[in-house]
Amino acid sequence: MMGNLLTWLVFVPLIGAALILTIPRENVNVIRSLAAIVSGSALVLSLIIWGGFDRGVSGMQFETVAPWFDIGFLQINYEIGIDGLSMPLLVLTTIVTTLSIFASFSIVKRVKEFYVWTLVLLTGMLGVFVALDMFLFFLFFELTLIPMFFLIGIWGGKMREYASFKFLIYTGLGSAIMFITFIAMFVKGAEAMNFQETSFSMIRLAEIYANPANPEVLTGALKGGLFLALFVAFAIKLPVFPFHTWLPNAHVEAPTAASMILAGVLLKMGGYGLIRVGFGVLPDQAARFATLIAILGVINIIYGALLALVQTDLKSLVAYSSISHMGIVLLGVASFTTAGMQGAIFQLVSHGFISALLFFMVGAIYERTKTRTISELGGLSKSVPILAGFMLAAAMASVGLPGLSGFVSELLAFIGIFGASADLIPAAYTIGVIGAIGIILTAAYLLWAMQRTTFGPMKEKYVGLPDARPMEYVPMVGLLVLSIAIGVYPHLLSDVINTTVIDIVSKIGG
Repeated sequence: MMGNLLTWLVFVPLIGAALILTIPRENVNVIRSLAAIVSGSALVLSLIIWGGFDRGVSGMQFETVAPWFDIGFLQINYEIGIDGLSMPLLVLTTIVTTLSIFASFSIVKRVKEFYVWTLVLLTGMLGVFVALDMFLFFLFFELTLIPMFFLIGIWGGKMREYASFKFLIYTGLGSAIMFITFIAMFVKGAEAMNFQETSFSMIRLAEIYANPANPEVLTGALKGGLFLALFVAFAIKLPVFPFHTWLPNAHVEAPTAASMILAGVLLKMGGYGLIRVGFGVLPDQAARFATLIAILGVINIIYGALLALVQTDLKSLVAYSSISHMGIVLLGVASFTTAGMQGAIFQLVSHGFISALLFFMVGAIYERTKTRTISELGGLSKSVPILAGFMLAAAMASVGLPGLSGFVSELLAFIGIFGASADLIPAAYTIGVIGAIGIILTAAYLLWAMQRTTFGPMKEKYVGLPDARPMEYVPMVGLLVLSIAIGVYPHLLSDVINTTVIDIVSKIGG
């Protein structure tokens, strides 16, 4: 029954998109209402699954395995399930998407198509987080590309075509690398079992690569190459330097709702895929390249923060801050410690809520002032005090203020890297110190941006701007409350992920 519930969760948004296609485009309010109801239904289903999730059980729960494609030695199953890694990301996805739909009620251009693509995107994202068959994982991963391409390309800013095609080319290249690597893993896995067994299952492939019938097939060089290919594929999505250049353009040009989903969920697919497939199937190679992953994490943190410091566009600043914060995920997973892995997962969830709130606030301010240029803003706390207050709160959460979720994730990740084994990462302490400098830079660029936009003398043209509207309180309050809840009571999240984290760390030898 619960396995079927997981299937319903994934495909309810797709059914909702099909229903919206039958509604005349003139019925805008009906379309908006139905989109909100469908996404809200997915949210309710995810919360029911959250309530039924057994915190003390390791391994997968709510599994469904059914034959799907079987031709000779090629067998592909519809295999889905969740554990403590995917469970919080499912809830994150339904929450952020539902709130982004409320945030998009001001859209008047091609409303019907907008919500169809949003719901198709929701099915793709949910599918990525539940798929346990690599071929199925790839299909859902691909399903997220086209909807976001159209959301940016149709409803984006002046450079929307450039940004959308750059997004498609970069992420499409990552998907191609991932697919080729999956095929290679499948073939070599079959060869390692003397072709007596073939499987795309992540769980079964992890067992095969750990205990092959023919060990000579799976050489260290082969497995190292497979892991690096997987790392590049997911690094593009996360994104990791130097594969990050598509992100600022996509964020700046995307409409507010799409930016919320892009930062809140789509980037997290990269971190999730790296942990689920890279660390899950090839744990020995993850340990082999731990130092490289940690160094790239530090580069992300520092490089993203330095670029954010020099931005003149508020939305671009938030985009580069996302690159910086994703470096903390890499630091955490590279530590091979329980605290570090917890910090990485906390950061995936926490940054999902915080970044979605930041992009919503930037969008709300732009809607009123018609500018995102930091030097042209100022004194907004006097004209729109509620919006300015929520903007400041989101910035403080991103800085890592104690009592907010950003603090917990950063603390755990740095405890992890400082506690990493010297045999695994010889320069772990130095890497941790350099990474901590990035936290200081984060405070610098966010506090500087808040001082320039919300404080100081109010510009005359901003007198009488309308403050927060009733509908805007839904995403603002919802996202901020979740950040506070995790920050004040981290057990809310750690209780779900702890058993899985211990399981992952023990398997990768941490």
